[in-house]
Amino acid sequence: MLSLKPELRPGFADLFSENRFFSEYLSFTLYGLFHRFLPNVRCRGRAVMLIPGFLAGDLSLGRLAGRLRELGCRVFFSGLWCNVDCPIHTMPHLEKVLRKANHKTSGKVSIIGHSLGGIYARELAWKFPDLVECAILLGSPVKDPLESSNTFLRPLFELAHRRCADEFAKSTGVSELDLTPGPPNVPETLIYSKTDGIVQWQNCIESGPNIEAIEVPSSHLGLPYSTEVFAIIAARLARGSEQQPLRPASSDVRRMNLRTNRRRHETSKFGSNRAAA
Repeated sequence: MLSLKPELRPGFADLFSENRFFSEYLSFTLYGLFHRFLPNVRCRGRAVMLIPGFLAGDLSLGRLAGRLRELGCRVFFSGLWCNVDCPIHTMPHLEKVLRKANHKTSGKVSIIGHSLGGIYARELAWKFPDLVECAILLGSPVKDPLESSNTFLRPLFELAHRRCADEFAKSTGVSELDLTPGPPNVPETLIYSKTDGIVQWQNCIESGPNIEAIEVPSSHLGLPYSTEVFAIIAARLARGSEQQPLRPASSDVRRMNLRTNRRRHETSKFGSNRAAA
């Protein structure tokens, strides 16, 4: 996998810009007071599971959960008060929550994850497609998560990753905890922002037959509190998995794929020339 240049990683100025989160949260709250639900959008008891981001807990998604309930959704929280534990502990716990939501509603579950929570949502959708209707990721670096982090926050992420890797190695004898080999076989919506101050937006998108990537104007922390993001979420939940087809992946995805394919072609061509020589 090709990594992005280090200089593209968000820096201090990007991190400072995340203070927009406060105005975004206030705007989302005030909007909810005067717009109780979106017209012609109802979830009809659809099960929705929410997973918070790194260092955050279920409380961080409480406002989003309230708006989803107004649409008629049955919301299931992850049960994480602080999403900082190792995946070898977190994933089995999230699987239990997923199965509980499936059992209580007798239907598939839509999973919404913010940042690291989106990576977990993608993992659950890949492992349990029979339980998951769709996965919606908000600012989740599905490619090279550790390499995608802000320069000033990377030491914190590396510390958590190193602690988890050591614990994983002790319990399994394997030194690396790999992510799933590819996108899940369920509809996946990737919502990202080019003004994300925490992770590289380029690593938050990918392409595939069941994938759509949508850009929104937002900070990283403010993605769960964006009225535009909420409208996208509501439309995807109301649509269901077998109604309308997914919209095409964004032009950013197509451009990135073209650049990647061009580099691979040049690399293979160079290798062939060397072999011929």
